[in-house]
Amino acid sequence: MINNPLMSIMAGLLLWSVVFVVLYGVQATGCHLAEDKVSALGDWPGLRATLTALFLVSFAAVVLFYFLARRRHRRPDTGTEAFRREVAMHVWLAAAIATPFCFGGVVWLSLCGT
Repeated sequence: MINNPLMSIMAGLLLWSVVFVVLYGVQATGCHLAEDKVSALGDWPGLRATLTALFLVSFAAVVLFYFLARRRHRRPDTGTEAFRREVAMHVWLAAAIATPFCFGGVVWLSLCGT
């Protein structure tokens, strides 16, 4: 999958940070376009639906990559390669835990601070 050892370790949190930027970019753009028409229950349900869909897709992607890293970790290697795969697997696990913790609020929190 990723042959560069440093990239395989950084990939989990790199994907998490890309999702962070995309989610907040979509939220800021949606709030700017809605101006004062956004309420907590959603005069713009499309914005909440878009944010929720982005959250669910990103969570599914991170969990999928975690399971792929976990499966690669089970290969019978020793040494540096095995250590790199183990670290990468734990970074993907951290990203899988951080994703719903940080982005799950798009489902129930008020949009645009209203």
